[in-house]
Amino acid sequence: MITVDHLLLKIVNFTGPTIEEIMPSRDSRVLHSLATAVGTHYFITESQSKLLLKILKEHREKIAENCEEVVHALELPTWSKNFRKVEQVKKFFIGKNSSDDLTLFVEFTFSANFRKIIQNSAKHIEALVMVSPGKSYQADLTEKNIVVLCDLLLPLDFEVDELIKNHYETIKSWKKSTFQDQFLISNMPGNNFQKTITEDLGLSTTIDKNIINDRSVRYQYFTEKPEKTGNSLVEYIANRPQPRLWIDSTIHTVDDVITSLIALRRFPLLVVFPNWLPQKLQENMVILTDSLEKNNIADSVGIYFRMDNDPQGKIFNQLIAEKKYNTQLDNTTQVVGIQTGKLPKFLIKNDWTPMSVISFDANLRYNKAALYTNCCDLVITYSEAPTVLEMRIK
Repeated sequence: MITVDHLLLKIVNFTGPTIEEIMPSRDSRVLHSLATAVGTHYFITESQSKLLLKILKEHREKIAENCEEVVHALELPTWSKNFRKVEQVKKFFIGKNSSDDLTLFVEFTFSANFRKIIQNSAKHIEALVMVSPGKSYQADLTEKNIVVLCDLLLPLDFEVDELIKNHYETIKSWKKSTFQDQFLISNMPGNNFQKTITEDLGLSTTIDKNIINDRSVRYQYFTEKPEKTGNSLVEYIANRPQPRLWIDSTIHTVDDVITSLIALRRFPLLVVFPNWLPQKLQENMVILTDSLEKNNIADSVGIYFRMDNDPQGKIFNQLIAEKKYNTQLDNTTQVVGIQTGKLPKFLIKNDWTPMSVISFDANLRYNKAALYTNCCDLVITYSEAPTVLEMRIK
């Protein structure tokens, strides 16, 4: 009785009709590929043999018209060689990336299932990058990534590096409450806290609960924050869980935001304007000017960009000139305005640092302005809808 692999070689060599005339091109291409594999000393794998049998069975009747041996060969399949053994790789280890930095690596023999599992968890893994399609990934070496990936891969019988296991067990042994309580404001030495806040705000400032909650992001301590902040924008800003915050422009005016920042002693202020839609840019400038004047901020303002000198741009540039918003940058400057992606060099060289940032409809993520604002613990996106970044960290 002919073996299945010898039958395959016979079928792909049909001349009339050819294999391409017997079956769809997709199946004929697979059989040609498998015929090449069986002709080598590596032979084929067990999974490839199952695919071969499946295709032959689907086209058995047409093949039998030119080769009756296919009927008997498929009744009790036999093979001329043993199947090629495929090494099953499933590893999770620490290595060095192309920049020579220590990185977490996940490697496995190609598996659509493993790939799907990792991709479904991608949003929980920091800086996950696919190195080789479907079989190799890398991610930042962080405590969070170690826990997420170990929880994901250990049940799948991955070979996990002992160093990672040790880190994992140590991290899992930590109790959040134990560490959080150390930095709970009620447990912190009062003298040090008062000194730090006083240096920040000045001796004359009344330190209320909102200011204490607001500065928790800046100084990395915990407070017993309320579950609901009500309708107060001041409380909403003060009780933010992270530096970035979205404020709905359809509900709150710029005046509301400026007033809240003043209440929280959040000046000086950096305002970031978008690069597109000149008319929208001018509208935002008018709104900002009106809000600053309502809050008695008429000087110490520097808008460090200009529009093209066309009819639309002239109105914008003239407004800045009339309001004298061209103050030289120094430590007394209260408000600075720039465009996203265009960061003046003197802003980097100067000691001036914003206490808060308002971004008008601008996605502060992958540009120079975004990098600069990372120094600030309050970055507000003021728009009708949150950006993808705000939705992700919400």
